[in-house]
Amino acid sequence: MPAAIFDMDGVLVISNSAHFEAWKAFGKRYGIEIDEPTYYKHVNGRRNDEFLEELYPGRWTQEERLRIAAEKEAYYREHFAPKVPRVPGVVELIQALAQRDVPLAVATSGPRENAELITQLLGVRSLFRVMVAGLDVTVAKPDPAIFLEAARRLGLPPAECVVFEDSPAGVEAAIRAGAYCVGVATSEPAEVLRAKGAHEAVEDFTGFDVDGLLARLSAPGRADSLPGDLS
Repeated sequence: MPAAIFDMDGVLVISNSAHFEAWKAFGKRYGIEIDEPTYYKHVNGRRNDEFLEELYPGRWTQEERLRIAAEKEAYYREHFAPKVPRVPGVVELIQALAQRDVPLAVATSGPRENAELITQLLGVRSLFRVMVAGLDVTVAKPDPAIFLEAARRLGLPPAECVVFEDSPAGVEAAIRAGAYCVGVATSEPAEVLRAKGAHEAVEDFTGFDVDGLLARLSAPGRADSLPGDLS
């Protein structure tokens, strides 16, 4: 039986605009200025401490970047998270996979507190066997580490996992891990996700064909069942 790994922002909930607004409001405390193109190029799908160093090299120590990142995410949880809309059909998809005994994981660049809150708000926390957050691995997407770790905790090789991802960095990470990737075009156009290697792409999960996906994943000799990038 294959397993399913879900990113969080843009896959469980449509939250990128909320994160962008949270950075605009919170960032003023530290002189951080992020416009929309910068957000989608440098921030979306990545760990906060990494993009802060990329945009503001040398301004803060790693400890300070982690503290700023944690403060911003607490601000997001307080002011934005309870209001972000779910991706249409995602709860039904999660429930359908769980009913078919598919092991489920969340693998997000965000903090564990965000993942716990969002899955609780969606009413599906108990259905996820594994939860991997950004700081659980030493390197962030597009490195495959987070998906390799999620697969390891699920007890399956990455080639037996499907990853649902909305960001180009996340799609690249899933492909490098050796997983089957379904791109979710909530943040970027489907063609961008396919160009990064997504095997298929959907606008959302409305009417998603769960059994068709599981049949594709279980097909013998599936060409994309390749070993992951373990470097």
